[in-house]
Amino acid sequence: MDDVGGMHRCTWTKSSKRSARDVLKTYLGIFVMLHLVLHTEASSVSSKSCDKKCFSGKCINGSCVCDHGWVGDQCQHCQGRFKLTDLSGSLTDGPVNYKYKTKCTWLIEGYPNAVLRLRFNHFATECSWDHMYVYDGDSIYAPLIAVFSGLAVPENRGNETVPEVVTTSGYALLHFFSDAAYNLTGFNIAYSINSCPNNCSGHGRCGTANSVSGRVYCECEEYWKGEACNIPYCRDNCGSPDHGYCDLTGEKLCVCNDSWQGPDCSLSVPSTEAFWVLPSIKPSAQSLGRASHQALVHSGLMWVVGGYSFNYSNYHMVLNYNLESSTWDVVPVGSGPLYRYGHSLALYQDDIYMFGGKLEAQSANVTDEMWVFNIPRRTWSPRTPAPPPPYALEGHTAHVVEQAHGEPVMLIFFGYSPIYSYINKVQEYNIRSNSWQVVSAGGAVVQGGYGHSSVYDEASGCVFVHGGYKALSNNKYGLVDHMYRYDVQAKTWVILRESGLARYLHSAVLLSGTVLVFGGNTHNDTSLSNGAKCFSADFMAYDIVVLLNILLQPTEGLYGIKLILRPVW
Repeated sequence: MDDVGGMHRCTWTKSSKRSARDVLKTYLGIFVMLHLVLHTEASSVSSKSCDKKCFSGKCINGSCVCDHGWVGDQCQHCQGRFKLTDLSGSLTDGPVNYKYKTKCTWLIEGYPNAVLRLRFNHFATECSWDHMYVYDGDSIYAPLIAVFSGLAVPENRGNETVPEVVTTSGYALLHFFSDAAYNLTGFNIAYSINSCPNNCSGHGRCGTANSVSGRVYCECEEYWKGEACNIPYCRDNCGSPDHGYCDLTGEKLCVCNDSWQGPDCSLSVPSTEAFWVLPSIKPSAQSLGRASHQALVHSGLMWVVGGYSFNYSNYHMVLNYNLESSTWDVVPVGSGPLYRYGHSLALYQDDIYMFGGKLEAQSANVTDEMWVFNIPRRTWSPRTPAPPPPYALEGHTAHVVEQAHGEPVMLIFFGYSPIYSYINKVQEYNIRSNSWQVVSAGGAVVQGGYGHSSVYDEASGCVFVHGGYKALSNNKYGLVDHMYRYDVQAKTWVILRESGLARYLHSAVLLSGTVLVFGGNTHNDTSLSNGAKCFSADFMAYDIVVLLNILLQPTEGLYGIKLILRPVW
């Protein structure tokens, strides 16, 4: 450093320039290293893995970010809207139990007027509370064609137990709703456009056959028939030649020799085993599915009146089914009662007496109306009795009986009233005087209910009542297995032995001194039943002579099953 004119002047030597350059390099190196460290830490943070699998989403920063329509810490629950446009695919609520208060909607878009099949491979929801609605179209304003609740999974009969729903618009809208309690395993539903029903049940080939429209049909293997090749026929060649032979000219079924019976001619005559037979019923567009209807038989015709339906645009109040020809017929009626369900029917001579029920077209819709349908003329006429019936009811039963002096009366048993709740009274309608009264019954104290079954045994003069939905203790309601006997002449009640199998909305008939009870809703307490099983295929019998209950248990499929009798108690 030089001193010039009192001022200092700096001069750099070669060695000092090299030292400054080294310092700069050092700082740059430290900066680069610091940047690399920070970048590495940031990268490790952003690529942090999730503790649990993301089912319908992506793992970002250690958390699941869900795809559209999915929620939950693992994106495991549906909760939104989905549009499906592939020609085949599947939909599900998720890989685990669905959550409370779920609302999910799927729109499947095919092409106009295509046949779209929905196959319910698995379905388990809380009975009567969590529902799947299926519409034949692209909105809730399209026809509602199915509602599922409860349990619908393959059981011991294979493919034919898996339900299928078919839409013909080329579209389907599915909406699932669950309430705030009891979430079950949910559902897995496959769909396909222009495919064969149930994949021909593994007993046929799917092909276009001679279809002009290009739609596919099942070509069944030998010894299988039906739209889905799911109905067996001529098993073991009907035991030919000793037991019978296979008739291939008509309905394709076994024709048994006189000493043999059953769908495959394997049961002797007589036999200690019972069996089901699936009749070859010709399909009819008029015989739409319905529930809580009533039916009775008169002169070889089964008359079906009323019932709840999803779609009333093509609904007919009265149908009949010819037991000999296996054909349905619509009964045109110019005027008559409003559509209803939960009513009762009773036959007297050539007249069908219909009482009460729930009207579909009105809000205050439990009625006390009485209508009479004359079978030969096929006409309805109202009755306006005086005094009027004491109770407007639904879910009751009715029988026409003759009193000791030969007077015909119609007895109404129990039922539900929106004003008086569950009724334990017997109402009596006198057919000739067109008047009502409440019977002053004695004997045991019985509980009235809704959806029970009853049969009238003319030989003993007694009505037998089983099951129902009733008011229990502590303001609780539930199903019962009660069995009552009502003596028509003495007007007294007797409490009989319970069946041990509570149910309601079942059916019952009297055959050769035996009350046969089939089906019904057996869902009582979700916490006990696991919330899934709604309706039962139980077949029970009650011998009114020896008062012995027996349970008929199927050992094979619904098509030609055997029923083994065994004591329950």
